[in-house]
Amino acid sequence: MTVRPANVTCDRLLHEGRLATLALRVLAGENGLTRPITNPRLQKPGLALAGFLEYVKPGRAQVIGFSEAQYLATLPADTVAARVAGLVALEPPLIVVSKAMEQTAALFVKPCNEHGVPLVLTAVNTSVVIERLAATLEFLLAPREVMHGDLLDIFAIGVLILGDSGSGKSECALELVHRGHRLVADDVVEIYRVRNEDLVGQAPEEIRGLMEVRGLGLISIEQLFGVVAVRDTKPIDLVVNLVAEGSGPVDRLGLSETTIEILGLRRPRLTVPVAPGKSLALLIEAAARKYLVSQRGMPDAASEFLTRHDEKLQGR
Repeated sequence: MTVRPANVTCDRLLHEGRLATLALRVLAGENGLTRPITNPRLQKPGLALAGFLEYVKPGRAQVIGFSEAQYLATLPADTVAARVAGLVALEPPLIVVSKAMEQTAALFVKPCNEHGVPLVLTAVNTSVVIERLAATLEFLLAPREVMHGDLLDIFAIGVLILGDSGSGKSECALELVHRGHRLVADDVVEIYRVRNEDLVGQAPEEIRGLMEVRGLGLISIEQLFGVVAVRDTKPIDLVVNLVAEGSGPVDRLGLSETTIEILGLRRPRLTVPVAPGKSLALLIEAAARKYLVSQRGMPDAASEFLTRHDEKLQGR
């Protein structure tokens, strides 16, 4: 199922773990935390504070940086109050003041409380605030799809393992973690299409770092294997589909390149038969290595074999 969120509330954004290092602190407008942010791009309202309010784009968070603060400091107090009130009266979803400029933030407190516009303060530099907020909003507002499978970081390749229930996905993922690879998500993978070309997967927050293994129950990968054994997100590069042995024909030479479409983007897909005694972890490691080789432009072993075979036949 594909879902494209229409908006993200301010409260959801402010509680996003990716923004924890910004230490965003709400100063005013708490009753407007349910306001929706509909555009991932942020805006610095220099023109609006100069009186050109028509340049304020709806649905965008506004960032007050050092240049805006310096400009307001050159204006008479009544003009400052009027310009700030005019900006807040447009009811942007969120106003962020950077660089711990508490005096500048104080100018916005009263109108933000009156209009219910959340006002937050951070000590981080403006450029970093814009970069982090924009990246997070782009992620939260991206089209998304939920798939049942396991996502791992194998040799820096994002490998999504799919298969029917009971096919051994979690056991295979556990073996891969034991081999030194990193778990991103077990059983449920949230996939986002960001920047229109990347598929980024993660686990739902409530089960992040956890794995359900038959016979063991729910285990914490971080507790058992250390913090380096997990990561929060990973772009998806390769999909491996686990199928029961004998359930259908299998390309023995690997000449037919199959793909899977996720959120309108295609990714290479390999089909691996599951049977007792097979080392699925080893096969998936080999699949990731093969993908790495192909990305480096090295010739395919199967194609080279057929070429040599054809040349040999023609030379007879």
